[in-house]
Amino acid sequence: MMKTILNTSTDPYFNLALEEYLVKNLNFNEDFFILWQNSPSVIIGRNQNVFEEIDIKLAIQKGIPFVRRISGGGTVFHDLGNLNFTFITKNKGLANNYKVMTEKIVAALNKIGIPIGLVGKSDLKIGHEKISGNAQFVYKDVLLHHGTLLFDSNLTTLKKLLRPKKDDVLSHSVKSNRSEVTNLSQFTHLSLEEIKEYLYVELMGNDYKKDALSLSSDVLDQVNDLKNEKYLSWEWNYAESPSSMIKKNKDDLHMAFTVEQGVIKSISITKKDLPLTEIETLLLEKKVIPGELKSLLINHLDVYDCLLE
Repeated sequence: MMKTILNTSTDPYFNLALEEYLVKNLNFNEDFFILWQNSPSVIIGRNQNVFEEIDIKLAIQKGIPFVRRISGGGTVFHDLGNLNFTFITKNKGLANNYKVMTEKIVAALNKIGIPIGLVGKSDLKIGHEKISGNAQFVYKDVLLHHGTLLFDSNLTTLKKLLRPKKDDVLSHSVKSNRSEVTNLSQFTHLSLEEIKEYLYVELMGNDYKKDALSLSSDVLDQVNDLKNEKYLSWEWNYAESPSSMIKKNKDDLHMAFTVEQGVIKSISITKKDLPLTEIETLLLEKKVIPGELKSLLINHLDVYDCLLE
């Protein structure tokens, strides 16, 4: 028997905070299955490096936030054309068993003619094209398993925001495995809302809404506190990135710098082979907060652009 929470929020900060709150605070007598969506956002794995995974400059230009989650795995793009699913269970023995944790989703989609299947450790694909990335988090005896279902996502934006593998950043981080992607909408006449309803009924039965758990105002306040204190913080989203050695080149600008806990600890900049000592001094020991760096480099925007290239 599973229960659900009918979460209508599309705020990525709130939704990730909600998952963490549920895993750490809910008294589980039943397993939970939740379907949810985020507004456009980039969600990075717990042990990943934002400087490696995301085109930070483009994300800022487009006003698309990037948020670190508590689970491992790679970076994914969310928008309202993507549907996320979450399983929460006390059966932590299923950790790393991605086949078991995805088989209900796979079986349900296969039943309506969508030829999706588990490929490798944690990807759901149709042919060689990826539909879903999955990740997990274990807290005490509780397992959180969540994944994406690209339905009608903006794949052009996805491909632009997620950086291809380059050798300009060196760090001991978990690397994303980039794959060709496609949308489920290419394989069904159903709408996203119809797929969502179908999955709920197929996995939980027709009465899933009647048994849905409602969150009290006190719980919602605690989730919002977690959102504000953790998920919106620079410390979580930037400073948790592993230490990095970064090299950037743009036109006649050449830059090499190290970042530790989100702070520039050493830096060398040359332009036309001449050192820019004053700018190096200006940037040393500064936090990598793009808005603040842009203000700091307002007279040297070419350096700022190179820094976030």
